[in-house]
Amino acid sequence: MTARITAKNVGKSYAGCLALRDASLDLYEGEILTLVGPNGSGKTTLIKILATLLVKDAGQVITMGYDLDRHEAEIRRLIGYVGQDTDRSAYARLTARENLEFFGALRGLSRREIAERIEELVGHFEFEDNLDKQFMSLSGGQKQTAIIMRALLSDPPIAYLDEPTRGLDPFVARRIRRFLRRYVIQQRKSVLLTSHILSEVEELADRVALIHKGTIPVTGTPVDLKRSLSVEGFLELRKDHLSADIEAEIVRSGAIQTHEEREPGWVSFGVSGGLVALEMVLQTLRTHGCRTEFRYRPVGLEDAFFHHIGILDEKFEL
Repeated sequence: MTARITAKNVGKSYAGCLALRDASLDLYEGEILTLVGPNGSGKTTLIKILATLLVKDAGQVITMGYDLDRHEAEIRRLIGYVGQDTDRSAYARLTARENLEFFGALRGLSRREIAERIEELVGHFEFEDNLDKQFMSLSGGQKQTAIIMRALLSDPPIAYLDEPTRGLDPFVARRIRRFLRRYVIQQRKSVLLTSHILSEVEELADRVALIHKGTIPVTGTPVDLKRSLSVEGFLELRKDHLSADIEAEIVRSGAIQTHEEREPGWVSFGVSGGLVALEMVLQTLRTHGCRTEFRYRPVGLEDAFFHHIGILDEKFEL
């Protein structure tokens, strides 16, 4: 695969507070890479550095052959950017169309190119009825859609999207996700986005970069990250009638890899071995005449997220 962005050991501090430390990632042609991490982990700082909106303190970034330290103008022509401050990303009293025309002209597009791109993007996003409304009168989802269209107006090979579906209703969010998948696959674009919605990450991401306390120690496909837990799924039992002795016996059965109380009133057992492990647990319950509600769920990206965050927190405390 061709790397469109290579960032190595990027560092950034604010007033002595370390925001990024040796953060490294690659973004490849034709992929969606998602940055996932807790609030304050450095996601927005890193995206703003890559988008030439912040100056890094250390490290190197190469974007399609251009060095970030020496070729900011050239890099800006290659990228589209959507930040979190939607209301300040367009002129409130201009219509959505006028905003797109204005920003398209700033990018050096001709009137014909702007008109053609607006028509294409409006069709993708089903935005025809809102194009000639003032930006200030649009709903939150409509404003966000207009900002995403503005970022893609020049047909850039790279797009940076910082929580692009934050606060949107499910229908608008799904439309944006569907567009992004087609955009990347059909046109071989590259997208780096952040999101706190792990179901969205699992649906969209070709790869996930886990960022925590300013560093990126784990990157992989959603499947790879889930496999790293070494369990096939979780058998969850209600604690109402589950004695401590029975719980301990289940843990000792050999079928259990992990054991924790993930939510009040439920004990979660990470199991491997599929139906064999499930039967061993149920047999223990039958032996003791224990009747309790249970449920089974496969490993999700959320499980992988908390697993790796826990490991990282232990390392940082050392």
